[in-house]
Amino acid sequence: CMCPQLYGLFFVKLATLLTMIGSPSFTDNRGTRVRGDSHLLLVGDPGTGKSQILRYAAKLAPRSVQTTGCGTTSAGLTCSAVREGSEYMLEAGALVLADRGVCCIDEFGSIREHDRATIHEAMEQQTLSVAKAGLVCTLNTRTTIIAATNPKGSYDVDSDLSTNVGIAAPLLSRFDMVLVLLDSPEREWDQTVSEHILKSQMCRDDDEGVDMEDGLLNTNRGMWDLEKLQAYINYAKSFEPVLGTHAARVLTTFYKSKRNRDSYSSTEAGRTTLRLLESLIRISKAHARLMASAHVNVRDAVVAISLVEMSMQMQSAVGDDSVLHKDFPMDPDKVHKHLSEKLLTDLNLEDLNHLTDEF
Repeated sequence: CMCPQLYGLFFVKLATLLTMIGSPSFTDNRGTRVRGDSHLLLVGDPGTGKSQILRYAAKLAPRSVQTTGCGTTSAGLTCSAVREGSEYMLEAGALVLADRGVCCIDEFGSIREHDRATIHEAMEQQTLSVAKAGLVCTLNTRTTIIAATNPKGSYDVDSDLSTNVGIAAPLLSRFDMVLVLLDSPEREWDQTVSEHILKSQMCRDDDEGVDMEDGLLNTNRGMWDLEKLQAYINYAKSFEPVLGTHAARVLTTFYKSKRNRDSYSSTEAGRTTLRLLESLIRISKAHARLMASAHVNVRDAVVAISLVEMSMQMQSAVGDDSVLHKDFPMDPDKVHKHLSEKLLTDLNLEDLNHLTDEF
C-alpha cells in the first residue's frame, strides 16, 4: 500500500514509512531537546523512482512541503530577509514552512551555498538562528526531511558516498538513513518490472481489473488506500515506546563493533559517529510504533541495524540483491528470523535469538 505505482523497492518503502512515523522527541535532564524526527536521503540513478517516493510521501503527510534543492524563491530552504518599503521582513523557506510536518527535497545536491551553511542546525537542533537586516530571532524547523539526489556522473562504488554525491560528510551524518539505488542490469528483474508496467496500462480502463496469474497486479485487492494508511500512521504516532534492555544491548554492541571496524579501513568512517547510535534508537522506536508496541524489543533493533547497514553497504540485508532490486518477501517472518540469527551471531549475541519473535 506504500507507493503502489512502484513495483518492489521493499526496503526503500519501509525506510520511508519509518522515517515518516518517527520517534517521540524528549528533553533530557540538562534541558537539551533530543529530536525524534528522522531524515532519509535517497541517492540513485535517474529513473529509479526517487521522485515518486517523494511525491507519495508529501501526499501521505498531513502537512508537507515539496521543493527542490535550489528552492523556488530567494528564501530557499531556510529563510531570507526581504525589504518591503522601508522595513525588512523574513521570508520563510521550505524547512520553516514544514514545521511539524514533512519536507520533501528533490535534487538535494544542488542546494544553495547559504542553505548549506545553515541547514546543519536546522536538521540536528531543529531550530534556525537568524540575524539578518537587524532581525534576530530563532525559528523552529521541527520537520522530517526526505531528500533525493543523483550521483555526480556514474556512481563509483570504490569511492565514498560524499565524493559521489558532492555533499560533505557532516551533512550526510545528519541523515539517519542513506539508501543508494543503482540501476544495474538484471534480466529477471527487468522482465518483471516491464510486465508490471505494461499490465498496469492494460487494465487502467478496466473497472473490474484483469486476472493476473502471476500476481503482479491482482487488482490491489486487500491493499490499504491512502486514507487508511494515513489513519494508521496517526495511530502509530500515539505510542511512545520505551527502549528495552535487550534491544539496547544489541544496538550498543553493533555501534561498538562498527566503530572498531571503521577505525581501520572504511570509506564511511566519517559517518560512524554518535549520531549513528542516535539514528539506531530513532529507527528502532519508529519500528516499534509501526508494530503498535509500547516497548522496543530485539526485533525492532534488528530491523534498524539492517536498514543502517544497508545504507552503508549498498546491499539489501537479505541476500546479495541490491536495494533497488528487492521485492517484498513472500514469508516475512522466515526472512526476519534468518536475518536476526545471522546478525546476532555476528555480534556474539546468540543468547538473544529466542527473543527475536517478540512483538
